[in-house]
Amino acid sequence: MPRIIRLSICLLVLFSNSLFAKELQQVTLQLSWYEQFQFAGYYMAKEKGFYNEEGLTVDIKPFDVKNQPITPQKVADGDIDFAVAKETLILSKSHSKRIVFLYALFQSSPLVLLSTKASKIDSFARFIDKRVMASIADAKQASLKAMLSANNVKEDDLIFLNHSHNIEDLINKKTDLMSAYISRAPYYLEKKGVQYNIFNPKDYGFDLYSDFLYTSEHFMANNIDTAKAFRKASLRGWQYAFDNIAETVDIVFDKYNEQNLTKEALLFEAREVKKLAYLNTTEIGSINENKIRKSFELYKVLGIEKDAIDFTQLIYDPKKPTIFLTEREKIYLEKIQKITICIDPNWLPYEGFDDNGKHIGINTEFLDIFRKQLPVPIETVETDSWSQSIVFAEQRKCDLLSLAASTPERKKYLNFTSPYLVFPRVLVTKTNSPFINNFTLLTNKIIGVPKGYAHQDIIKKDYPDIIVVEVETIKDGLQKVANGSLYGFIGSLNTVDLFLEDEFLGKLKVSGKFAQDRKLGIGVRNDEPLLLSIFEKLVSNLSQEQINNITEKKTLIKYVDKVDYNLLKWILFIVFMVVLAFLYRQSVLKSLNKKLNRKVAEKTKALLYLNASLELKIQERTEKIEHSKKLLQSVAYRDSLTGIFNRHYLLEKSDSFFQESNLLNTPLSILLIDIDYFKKVNDVYGHLTGDRILKYFVSNIQKELRADDLFARYGGEEFILLLPKTNLDESSKVAEKLRRIIEKNPYNTDTLDTVINITISIGASQYQQGETLEKLIDKADSALYLAKEGGRNQVQIIDQEESDIKK
Repeated sequence: MPRIIRLSICLLVLFSNSLFAKELQQVTLQLSWYEQFQFAGYYMAKEKGFYNEEGLTVDIKPFDVKNQPITPQKVADGDIDFAVAKETLILSKSHSKRIVFLYALFQSSPLVLLSTKASKIDSFARFIDKRVMASIADAKQASLKAMLSANNVKEDDLIFLNHSHNIEDLINKKTDLMSAYISRAPYYLEKKGVQYNIFNPKDYGFDLYSDFLYTSEHFMANNIDTAKAFRKASLRGWQYAFDNIAETVDIVFDKYNEQNLTKEALLFEAREVKKLAYLNTTEIGSINENKIRKSFELYKVLGIEKDAIDFTQLIYDPKKPTIFLTEREKIYLEKIQKITICIDPNWLPYEGFDDNGKHIGINTEFLDIFRKQLPVPIETVETDSWSQSIVFAEQRKCDLLSLAASTPERKKYLNFTSPYLVFPRVLVTKTNSPFINNFTLLTNKIIGVPKGYAHQDIIKKDYPDIIVVEVETIKDGLQKVANGSLYGFIGSLNTVDLFLEDEFLGKLKVSGKFAQDRKLGIGVRNDEPLLLSIFEKLVSNLSQEQINNITEKKTLIKYVDKVDYNLLKWILFIVFMVVLAFLYRQSVLKSLNKKLNRKVAEKTKALLYLNASLELKIQERTEKIEHSKKLLQSVAYRDSLTGIFNRHYLLEKSDSFFQESNLLNTPLSILLIDIDYFKKVNDVYGHLTGDRILKYFVSNIQKELRADDLFARYGGEEFILLLPKTNLDESSKVAEKLRRIIEKNPYNTDTLDTVINITISIGASQYQQGETLEKLIDKADSALYLAKEGGRNQVQIIDQEESDIKK
């Protein structure tokens, strides 16, 4: 018998495991190179069960040199679900591959050029006519090409060799230079005692992303939850790998080591990979659209790519939701051209109409988020009541029903998205009613519920002894509680709060809360299933952070579980003060009566004096008004912290600078100045010290300015300096002078007894006739970007006419 029981248990366990395995969704991942620590995050996510916890089982495809060039196409076609790729992946997007970047692991490409010290190739000037061993893929990398181009090395100056991927060829002088990953090749050179030079694009301002995790637009449109789960588990795997390098190296060495790498080599790679992943960020997988855009522009400048690119759905960013539509959904939206929605017109603060018929309330912020993601507008249909909105939805006069709960009756004509708002339902009674913590105590009590609201069905079901009656509106229900027609009213907490504060203060209170919260989503007409799938995607795109940020704008009231003695105290205090004021007033009146005659004489004399000095008073008043105007103008145009001009003044004044430049045909330059690593200063020394540093920085700059220069704070630690009658070369000298002054004048803190070194990065550009301020700043910002990427504490200028960026 015991053996039969044990056998049954084993069979049950096996059956359960089998069921569980079937529930896991299988996906594929294609790597971009042979097994090594470069892919440790994916290995650890698999080994530690992170993928399984997200409902996934992952088939990691081995690297194949022949198939690597067509991997983006396979991903776009759906043959592969996810893949890892180098920085050139963006070219696949420009060639109409419908792919989506999920994250970038390396914040700077690991690809570098190496030479031995013995070769004496220690500068770009020595590259001419030298042999370079690089793969075709490496030779296309914008980071390498840009580094060479920026240092006046042309491809025709080099002799390219097929890459053997054998570091011995560099040591044995079979090649003069070799492209390699900084995370691997230096280890072997050091191990053999070979001294070497590294030419790293990052050191020259070209830190482009690499090792993207990507998928297809089709996969995102049909399996976005799977994509989110895979991304989440993969990033978790990378976090674990970096936090537990020794353990991870052991696992890679034992199970993912087709190249037979040593543990020492894997440890070296792990440390270098971690540096690349956390370069200038604390968040693994960080990806910025502006950096991607600038990378693509670099490909165009280098002549590698000529086509344009659609950035709309290129990057998946959980903080900036984007809806991925199937082809059928896109065609459907093109066909209908607009979407209509009915709302509850009497349910503020969540939603309603203002006096002009405009849709207002908290839910409009969610609808605006949806609108930004849709190619067609969402239009609100005006109704008089919630019950009329329900009728309109049933009659198909609106496609959507806002913030609706699912009921059997509504399911006859509506489908429902997942809920995205949760409302506590509360009981409102008169202030003298007891607190209710058990709603069975409301037996035979008459309770009001707005007409058409779904929760009245729930109340009738759960508490059949409560007498539920319908009221036209929330305000109507509360008024009937106040006049005694109803014992209580049931509604959403925030909504009744609004009325209690404005119209029923001291008359009504919240005296109970239902255990079941009200969960609401969007009702969608059930004859349009594609519309439901579209809005389900929009709702699922909402992050909890977004929901909290919107809903928490309205402060919730607290439940009253006893007599409000604080309110009573305030009422008694007010009554006492009124009585005291009355008695005081009577005393004052008696005193005034005695002095009335004397006052009349004094007033007569005063009037004569006032008449005599009226003109003087008017003049003084006029001067005060003018002074006030000047003060207001100063507030409007001056930065409150530093005292210099602000962005508003810059925008207003820039046109006069441009007109002067155009009329007089004189040059005009702009400097965009950024204080380096200012966020770290705030984090380490505090914002007060940061504010003092900003004022100290401004005072040092102002000492060097001319009378007609315009110096303004553009925002945060960014400042703009307009230099009239100054060309680009002259402005670069001014910029360099300012940079040296700031560098040589550290800030001394008395309170912290320390010296804080300050440096600045400056981007300079010259105004071209017809340009807008936005365009001029954008050019300077491009130069500033190169200054930052080049290591900061430097000046970069951009000359648009020559399309030449120089230092």
